[in-house]
Amino acid sequence: MASGAKGCGFDSRLAHKANSSRAMMMTNKDQNEKKYDSREKADAAISYIPFLCFVSFFKTGLTDFAKRHAKQGMVLLFIEIVALIFLIDIISKIFWMLILITCFVISLVGISRSLSGKEMKIPVVGYIFDKYEI
Repeated sequence: MASGAKGCGFDSRLAHKANSSRAMMMTNKDQNEKKYDSREKADAAISYIPFLCFVSFFKTGLTDFAKRHAKQGMVLLFIEIVALIFLIDIISKIFWMLILITCFVISLVGISRSLSGKEMKIPVVGYIFDKYEI
C-alpha cells in the first residue's frame, strides 16, 4: 500500500499513474498557452480603462494579443458612452420614439408592398434573415 493511502486499499501504482497523467495534462496546457511579456500584458490591460484605450489602440508595434484587447476596449468604451447618453432622459425618449416611428413607417410600406405583390427587403433586418436560414 502507498504510504499516503494507508488503510483505504489504494494501490500506489494507480496514484503514480494519476499524478503522471495530471502532470502531462498541465504540460500540454502550458504548451498551448502563449507567453506574453509584461509590456504586452500592460498594453492589453490599459485597453480596458475608459479613454486610455486610445493609447493602446493607436500605438504602433502592438502584438495581435494587445491589438485584440485594444479593439475590445474600444467597443466597450463605445457602449459605455452610448449608455451614458441614454441616461439623459430626453435623448432616450427621442431615440425610442424615432425607433417606433421608423418601425411604423416600415410596417406601412411592407403592407403596401406585400398587397401589391412586390418583394421588399427591410434594411439591416432583411439582410440578417437572408444570411441566416430561419
